[in-house]
Amino acid sequence: MIHVEVTQPVNDQSQAGQDVLDRDEVWAGLRSKAENAVPFVVGMSECTVLERRQDGLVREVVVRGERIREDVSFQEGQRVSFHRRDDRATWVIHNEIGEDESGGLTLTFANEVLFHGQAAGADHDSEAAERMRVSTLQVVQNTLEVIRGMSAARAAEHAG
Repeated sequence: MIHVEVTQPVNDQSQAGQDVLDRDEVWAGLRSKAENAVPFVVGMSECTVLERRQDGLVREVVVRGERIREDVSFQEGQRVSFHRRDDRATWVIHNEIGEDESGGLTLTFANEVLFHGQAAGADHDSEAAERMRVSTLQVVQNTLEVIRGMSAARAAEHAG
């Protein structure tokens, strides 16, 4: 099994002029990502919600040509979890809002992946784990950029 966890500050104080996001804006962005992850995840070409529940949804995504069904669960205001279990892989991916030691908002993406069949050897491959870590960092950073864009668009809409 590969386990990768990446945490980034939501509001990087070293980035002058960066729009500051609050917890509600980050949560709204994570909910939006659950509904349509295409703008958030490089390599994802489709995201279709198949079923909605009070505490989540079931969706089908296409990532780099592979069609994947995920069960998505919400822990309101805190975490979105994506679960996959099929003949190719089992995974749980958590997108979680947290705080650092000084109370600043953080966004953590934690992945636990177990491959099956021909890809099973990748579970013990340090290069596969590093590729996943780099990819996860990119998705966290891109997610924050997309959420900032959504927040700025809402602010402009309310100002106009």
